[in-house]
Amino acid sequence: MQESDYITQFLTYLQTEKRFSDHTLLAYEKELVRWSDYLATEAEVSLFNATLQHAKRFVIWRSKQGITPRSVNRMLSTLRSFYKWGIREGHIGQSPVEHVRSLKTPKKVVMSVPREDLNALFTDEGRFEDDFIGSRDQLMLLLLYGLGLRKSELISLRPTDFDWYRQTVRVIGKRNKERQIPIPKSIASYYDVYMKRRAQLATAKDPELLLTPKGKKLYPQLVYNRVLFYLKGTTTVVDKNPHTLRHSYATHLLNAGVDINTVKELLGHESLSSTQVYTTSTFEELVKVYNQAHPKGS
Repeated sequence: MQESDYITQFLTYLQTEKRFSDHTLLAYEKELVRWSDYLATEAEVSLFNATLQHAKRFVIWRSKQGITPRSVNRMLSTLRSFYKWGIREGHIGQSPVEHVRSLKTPKKVVMSVPREDLNALFTDEGRFEDDFIGSRDQLMLLLLYGLGLRKSELISLRPTDFDWYRQTVRVIGKRNKERQIPIPKSIASYYDVYMKRRAQLATAKDPELLLTPKGKKLYPQLVYNRVLFYLKGTTTVVDKNPHTLRHSYATHLLNAGVDINTVKELLGHESLSSTQVYTTSTFEELVKVYNQAHPKGS
């Protein structure tokens, strides 16, 4: 069996058993092909003959290419998953990356968008055009912030996911994990305006909630560009992307006293450690507020 066949089998396993997204599968494939090519050209060994020393040299080689420690760690995570699968399938006895330590990475504190900036964004009547795109974009930003959605979750939302009687929305997250999120009452009127304009589209429509004027579902770069466009005119926060709104959702809930385990479930995190990132940023923001407001703060 060729090297590529093992990689294909592993990717099929991730797709069918782990339900990884196409984006994640592509990232895994790129890393594994790069690792396989390195072993073939630099060490003249196969995937399942690689040793700890090969893995360490590969980390050094990738680091010298200028990739960040965070990217190196993602690469190691991919290799660990691959060799864990390889051991279970009987292709190898021990993983060559088992004892390779992840690199230390600096903690990145992502600041949330201040409430007053978001209020200005959503209440300024001139901010959004009075047409299909304007109503769509306004609802899009409200859903990202009001529900704390990931970009992919927003794109896959359908009108049938909304239960207006119970005021909840059904969201399909990573690995097809389903969760129910309460819908802020303020979203309903914007939803109704958009749906009326959506129904007037002349072209055939995809079943997703948010569409292009041609009736097709949104794509990731479009969502990113639209969020960037509106946040650039609203806030001075450095990070202006869809995840910033999700981050703001989590941070504002924690600042309001919502229990961290509740926020974990609302965000669809599998582990509490993922949610604890927001507690760090919340503390940083509290210090910033203290330094600005307290007479002895600076």
